[in-house]
Amino acid sequence: TAEVNGRLTSDAVAVNSGSLKSDALNSQVAGRMSLRDGAVDLNVNANVASSALPAAVRGMLGESAQLSAALKRDANGNVNVSGLKLNSGALSADGQASLADNKLAADIRGALSDVSLLSKDAKGAIAFGLNAQGPIMAPDLSLTVNSDRLSVAAREITGLKLTATGKADAANPAADVQLTGNVAGQPLQGNAVLATANGKSAIKGLSLALGDNKVSGDLALDEAFVPVGTVSLDLPDIGPLAALALEKAEGDVRGAIAFSKAGNAPNVAVKATTAAIRRGDLSAKKVAVDAQIANYLAAPVISGKIRADSVTSGGTAVTGIDVDLKRDGDWTAFSGGATVKNIPAKAAGRVKVANGTTTVELASGQATVQGIKAAIAQASTVTIANGATTLDRLVLNLGGGTATVTGKVTQTLDINANLARVPVSLANSFSPGLDATGSISGTVKVSGAPATPTVAFNVDASGVQTSQTRGAGLGGMNVSSSGTFAGSKLAFDANISDGAGLGLKGGGTVTTAGGPTLALDFKGKVPFSFLASKLAVQGLALNGTANVDVQVRGPVSAPVISGKVSTSGARLIDARSGLAVNDIGADVSIGGGVARINRLTGTLSTRGSLSASGTVGITPAQGFPADLSIKLTDARYTDGRVVTANLGGDLTIKGPLVSAPVIAGTINLARTVITVPDKLPGSLSELDVKHKNPPRAVRAQDRALNPPTSSSGGSSGSGLVLDVTVNAPNQIFIQGRGVDAELGGSLKLTGPASSPQAVGTFTLQRGRLTILAKRLTFTEGTVGFQGSLVPYLNLTATTTTSSATVTIVVSGEATNPKFNFSSAPALPEDEVLAQLIFGRSMSNLSPLQIAQLADAAAQLAGAGGTTSLLDNLRSAIGIDDLDVTTDEKGGTAVSAGKYLNDRTYVTIQKGDKPGSGKATIDLNVGRGVKLRGEANDAGEAKGGVFYEREY
Repeated sequence: TAEVNGRLTSDAVAVNSGSLKSDALNSQVAGRMSLRDGAVDLNVNANVASSALPAAVRGMLGESAQLSAALKRDANGNVNVSGLKLNSGALSADGQASLADNKLAADIRGALSDVSLLSKDAKGAIAFGLNAQGPIMAPDLSLTVNSDRLSVAAREITGLKLTATGKADAANPAADVQLTGNVAGQPLQGNAVLATANGKSAIKGLSLALGDNKVSGDLALDEAFVPVGTVSLDLPDIGPLAALALEKAEGDVRGAIAFSKAGNAPNVAVKATTAAIRRGDLSAKKVAVDAQIANYLAAPVISGKIRADSVTSGGTAVTGIDVDLKRDGDWTAFSGGATVKNIPAKAAGRVKVANGTTTVELASGQATVQGIKAAIAQASTVTIANGATTLDRLVLNLGGGTATVTGKVTQTLDINANLARVPVSLANSFSPGLDATGSISGTVKVSGAPATPTVAFNVDASGVQTSQTRGAGLGGMNVSSSGTFAGSKLAFDANISDGAGLGLKGGGTVTTAGGPTLALDFKGKVPFSFLASKLAVQGLALNGTANVDVQVRGPVSAPVISGKVSTSGARLIDARSGLAVNDIGADVSIGGGVARINRLTGTLSTRGSLSASGTVGITPAQGFPADLSIKLTDARYTDGRVVTANLGGDLTIKGPLVSAPVIAGTINLARTVITVPDKLPGSLSELDVKHKNPPRAVRAQDRALNPPTSSSGGSSGSGLVLDVTVNAPNQIFIQGRGVDAELGGSLKLTGPASSPQAVGTFTLQRGRLTILAKRLTFTEGTVGFQGSLVPYLNLTATTTTSSATVTIVVSGEATNPKFNFSSAPALPEDEVLAQLIFGRSMSNLSPLQIAQLADAAAQLAGAGGTTSLLDNLRSAIGIDDLDVTTDEKGGTAVSAGKYLNDRTYVTIQKGDKPGSGKATIDLNVGRGVKLRGEANDAGEAKGGVFYEREY
């Protein structure tokens, strides 16, 4: 914006006041300009923003620079600038200049009061001066820079003075440079002379000495000032020299730089070594460079060797550097390698610099990152020109898959990558315990500014599994996804499936700026197998699939899940009880961290149905806390061994499902049968099996089925906890081994389901005990539980014989009760049993009666098999039944029976008296009707029709 207040006449323009303003400039001008002879008389004041000035000078300036001057031009074209002043921060300068009769006269003086603007390691001030006198095309120049005291990296520089005098004549340039001072107590002396003779220029006597550090050489210059000659470097301690450049550095450099020419092409050879060198966060150890650079000004081509033990920049360490360079016409061939941040890498190819374009041809290359080997699969080209880097089909082999990258990098990105069967297992090296498998194929496009790129992708992953998904029971998943990442936000759509029935579709956004947040929506089917590991701890298995429609919102650390879940035809199995719930149907709504069960129904595998409602928390960290109500209707329960019960009731389940939920409520028992096994099973001992060198899959399954439990005795994995009242006024029947009893009552079950504690008992209603056709009535009895869900019996029967009062106690777990016999007066158990059954002493029993007594005792003990005399005889002679009976008078008879076919049964009986033998044939007609015929050894025969029915 320009504003001018002035007067315009026929021969002049007079500016009373004027201004030029922009975002970076605010200037004022006043004066007069002659239109007749071109004379000018102006006064100028300007304030310029430092950001608008060249980058090379910004470091010395403040936020803005103030400039003022008076400019005059006479009618002859002579120019004079006076009162020139510059002020900006720590920099100040003033002076004047004139150009008259083609002669230049200038004198500028200035100072920088704070050199820390140039280097954070330096303190102090410097002054400078510039004087130019003489013809405008070849003036005499004089430059001085001096400082009384500078401090750089704890080194004091005193009496520093640089003077340079000479003639700025392009045809015959000349200069004499002197540098003196004292650095950290060491004298500084530097000299260089530029002289021209017979049209040839040279730098002679180039030397710089500071303590033991020396730089020396002589250089001849052609008309383009291209040097020929050698500069020698012997710098055992570069620290003081670095301080002269206002830098902090340590180390040593020794070697030479030789300049030469081949035709019109300038060459340079560098041969140098350093044991160690450090500047800031950049350091190097044992570096050796032996290289030749041909045509280094126009199209450099390098050959030679570069070796280094290590080069470290910041947190990046490069070790084992070993690179060979070789001239290949206009190209520089390279081969070698290094280890970058513990990543071994090597490459081979060639590079060419021509007409401002750098071309790199990569023939081969590879790097190993955390065990992952990436290699260049085929030759590719990288071109750098005009600030743009172009990749032409850079193909990388990644663990058997490939990534093909093409595109361009300038101020914006335009990169395309094609992925083909890249193994997901590559991520395992970066995330221990992930144990991922599968592969990814697809395309990725990167565009936009490098600082804020936009990534668009379309990928397909197949067979994807991780340790977490395996632990959840999910198989290899297939994932198809497309989306973009830009402005710290990921937006995507995805389809997820597996062979077990998983099928989800959805997507959303993930914002990564600040705390990552989610906005996701998914619909589809999820198999309940993902709960397998957690339910297995409780001895449960859930089969089936859920239909889900869920939304996930909020921060990644605590997302909020809402939606709906439904299922039908699912099945829940309790391995400990053998109970299964079939045809499970449910409708669940999710919100506020809770799954609300609106409907849940199912049928029991043993009979009956259940229905439930309530809530389950869906926060894994809280163990899925439940608050459920369950109603059982006409249900039947059996443990497959001892107990069969018909029941109904109302129960609640509260607490975390994955640890120790509490089952509470009331169960009403109808007809319940407790069966005492006739024989005990063969003896089995628990085997201590140890699996040596198990495969990974077996170890993973073992961890899932047997997770480690807390040593503090926590509830993790402790199973269901009971707080249940069981009501049964009657119809609890105990049957087996001669016991036939009915009980009733009420009790409360508490504690872990694996070892419940019972408060209360079921008491005897009526009952009897039958031993060898001897019937005894139970007078008292109870059924309770002691440490398990197996009933504990305690029944008592009392009877009177001719010589004693006999008491029989049946006690113990229903699977193996004990029969105890006692009498008053007291007798041994075998004598008690003889008195009870035969009404006589053991000494008066016949051998067959003693055998019967032993057989009865074995049956009561549940031993059976090898301890039963009659069973052994039956087995030996191949008959179905063998029995010995005794009448009231002590008479004994033996009978044997055998099935001739499914309907015909023959019995032969023989007693110890004449005429006691007989034969009987039973024919089963069907529907309870039987025909019987009988003949005895006296020649008598008889027959009959019988009808039998169980009720």
